[in-house]
Amino acid sequence: MSDDETGQAMEGNVPAYASALVFLGIWGLVLAGLNMFSMAHPTYHVSWGGLLTFETTNAAFGEAKDGFHFEVLGDTIFIAACVGLIALGTRIVNERNNVADWAKGLLINDTWPALNDPSLGGGQRTLAAWCLLLGLAFYLYFGILHQGWIDVGVYSVTIALMASGFALNHASRVPPGDDKID
Repeated sequence: MSDDETGQAMEGNVPAYASALVFLGIWGLVLAGLNMFSMAHPTYHVSWGGLLTFETTNAAFGEAKDGFHFEVLGDTIFIAACVGLIALGTRIVNERNNVADWAKGLLINDTWPALNDPSLGGGQRTLAAWCLLLGLAFYLYFGILHQGWIDVGVYSVTIALMASGFALNHASRVPPGDDKID
């Protein structure tokens, strides 16, 4: 019987890259908004064209501007690219699942309850949930407190925690294999 026939949600059918596209697009829009209001970095204004082309087109970091600053070409292209990522990701999600169910499944799933109950998925899923939570909390804390939303050091710590969380979460779902490898 298929998932549709049993009435169960098909949350597992959404490819991981679709979720990644949506998250990258949303994250980019948030960074673009923070950058326009001079809040992405404490001393610099980011030129997305310079940053994404490794300064081939222009310098990636300009002098900080007080208040609102909008670079017509660079910010418009960056925002359009982020909106495009979101549109592409949600289209893929919508083909496989309802977007509302997918979004609900990000918060209500079997990973987050494992934060305090290792019996739900074993120690791997508990450690995965903690790595994901700490990675997100660290990025938000450092960004809010120090306006370090585009700091390389913050990215390094956050990515290490988030990648470990995703890897452990997927490893906790692997079925047990053979005892012997011959």
